[in-house]
Amino acid sequence: RCLTCHEFGEEHANFLRSEHLKNNVGCVDCHSAHHPQIQARLLKASQPGMCYSCHLEKKADFSRPFHHKVNEGLLQCTDCHNPHGGFLTRQLRATNAQDTLCFNCHTDKAGPFAFEHAPVKTEGCVSCHAPHGSPNPRLLKRANMNLLCLECHTLTVDVSAPGIPSFHNQAQKYQACTLCHTSIHGSNSDHFFFKP
Repeated sequence: RCLTCHEFGEEHANFLRSEHLKNNVGCVDCHSAHHPQIQARLLKASQPGMCYSCHLEKKADFSRPFHHKVNEGLLQCTDCHNPHGGFLTRQLRATNAQDTLCFNCHTDKAGPFAFEHAPVKTEGCVSCHAPHGSPNPRLLKRANMNLLCLECHTLTVDVSAPGIPSFHNQAQKYQACTLCHTSIHGSNSDHFFFKP
């Protein structure tokens, strides 16, 4: 009944293939045409509380020490996810590789850069960051920066001097790769990300 009017808008066009419909969540589970609690969009309850009623595991993520400010009301679940469905996994509004969602707020990381950090383009921000919340600063997936980097980068050899290991001092004071590789998201002047 709802889709007779709402099927053609971009927001609702994919509801028939949505994860919500596949899990028997229909329009009236979130919306009330006659007695809405939230007049905007005729919602039965406000976000994120309504989303948490089904997605309890995400409530725990947003309670971590470092998290996107959803519980504080600065962001909403629907800023990143389309609850009415789409072609992308997790009903995201953009693919992880495009990360246009992240770049809406984090414009300084968007590029384009002359020298791209490959994971940003291939896997997206989620290759290093937990999008909802993390126990680590900057929503990083690992507490130790080097361990995060070493998931992809093994100890390397200097290509300009074959057979001689490159400088990677493992002393405690050098335990963050970003002390030297300061422009890790991308650079316009240095292919090792030493400079912006």
